Amino acid sequence: MIICANCGVELDEGLNICPLCGKDPGKKGGEELVSENKPSGILQLQKKENLRYLWELFGILAFSGIIGCTLLDLLLSKNLRWSLFSDISIIAAWVILTLFLFANKKPLVIIPSLFVTVLASVFFIDLLTTGKPWFVLVGIPETITIFLATGIVILLYRAAHLQGLNLIAAAMIVFSGFCIITELVLDLHFNGILNLKWSLIAAVSVLPVALILIFYHYRLKKGNRLDSFFHV
Repeated sequence: MIICANCGVELDEGLNICPLCGKDPGKKGGEELVSENKPSGILQLQKKENLRYLWELFGILAFSGIIGCTLLDLLLSKNLRWSLFSDISIIAAWVILTLFLFANKKPLVIIPSLFVTVLASVFFIDLLTTGKPWFVLVGIPETITIFLATGIVILLYRAAHLQGLNLIAAAMIVFSGFCIITELVLDLHFNGILNLKWSLIAAVSVLPVALILIFYHYRLKKGNRLDSFFHV
């Protein structure tokens, strides 16, 4: 008996192709050598079909939610009011789910598509709200800030290999920066002046916790325990 270097399944002697993964059992990471009528190809087809079924299920749920919210709004208020906001949110959620299901391994497709989807949702919500328009001065900067903050955290996770408490600490620091930018944008839009208050409180509160997490992470990484460090 031999063991496939790619999937770990036990094979009979003399097999040059693994019937499960379709690769050379003696060569790890080799090119797939079977077609869709082999077990490995069938598994791939089943995975694609499951994704399609999941997408169809969420599509039915989203469509049902839109119909339910719209009819309930018409029955209660005799007009379309709050249901328009929920309908926009449901459509945006369905589009985002579609992108993650079918384009999660294509960052050049999913990132711009997500950005456009969020911006479009914010734009239509701005059209439905009364009062001073806020899409240009608030919606666009906030959307850009959210995507930049998320991108920084993902970059730290993948490029800087932050995968423990240090990643949580980095995310908290990025979040404090997001709060500061958010208050700056809101102050400029509503008051025309900069007057940082709550964002500084949030940043000052988050920073000590982040530093403790970083300290604890690298102490653990070196094999030191806090009770021995403080002689407890």
